Amino acid sequence: MAPPKSTLHKCNTCYVSGTDKTLQKCARCRAAKYCSKECQRADWPKHKRSCQYNAELENALKEHEATPLGVLERLLLPNGISLYELDQRLEKWVRWQHPTLMWATIHALRLPDDITRARTHVLHIRLQARDDHGDSTAKYFRVLDANVVEVEEARSFREPWPASLVALRDMQEDSERMGRGRIAACMVECDRLAVQTVPFGSIRNLKHPIESRWKEALIQDVESGKKFIRRG
Repeated sequence: MAPPKSTLHKCNTCYVSGTDKTLQKCARCRAAKYCSKECQRADWPKHKRSCQYNAELENALKEHEATPLGVLERLLLPNGISLYELDQRLEKWVRWQHPTLMWATIHALRLPDDITRARTHVLHIRLQARDDHGDSTAKYFRVLDANVVEVEEARSFREPWPASLVALRDMQEDSERMGRGRIAACMVECDRLAVQTVPFGSIRNLKHPIESRWKEALIQDVESGKKFIRRG
C-alpha cells in the first residue's frame, strides 16, 4: 500500500517553509513540494511510491467522473460536482484553513504541556461538504466533529489510515533527525474521500497556555469562514 497523500506547506526534503522560499509541486503527482531540483532529486527514493499513488488516485477520480456511478454521485454531492472536484475543493480548503487547523492540533494534542504527544496522538477532524459556501474556499466544508486519537489505536482503522500513519512517522523521524523540530498532524476525513494527513512541521518551544475550548473555536471559525487570528 503506497502512502496516501498529505498536505505539507514545506519542502518535502529540507522542510523550509513556503513563506521563506518558493515551492514547486512535483509535476507528476502535484502533491509533493520542493524548494529546489536538488531537494527533489534527494527525496525521490522516498517519494517514488507515494508519487505513483497520488498520480493514480487523481487519474482514477478523473476517469470515475464519466462512469454511470460517477454521474449518479453528482446528484448526491454539493452543487452537482464530481468526486474529483470534491477532492480538489478539499485540497484548496486545507490550504486556506491551514493556520486554523494547526492551532487546533497544537491545543487538542496539548503540545505546550508535552511536545512528545506529537508522535503518539493525532487530531481526527470529520468534515461535511457544503453547498451553501457562496463560492468561498473557506466555506467549502464544515467541521462535524474533532477528537484526539492515539496513534496506536488509529493503526487499526481501515485503510488508508495505517499507511498514512507510517508515512507520517517517517516524516517525523526525518525532521527530528535533521534537528528541525517536531511534526504534529491532523487527519481530515470527508464522506466519500480517503482520509488526508495534514502535517505541521518545525514545532518546538511552545510556551503559550492551552486553550481548552479549541473544538468550539475550530467549529465556529470554520463555519463562519473566519480568517485565523492568532490566539496565543
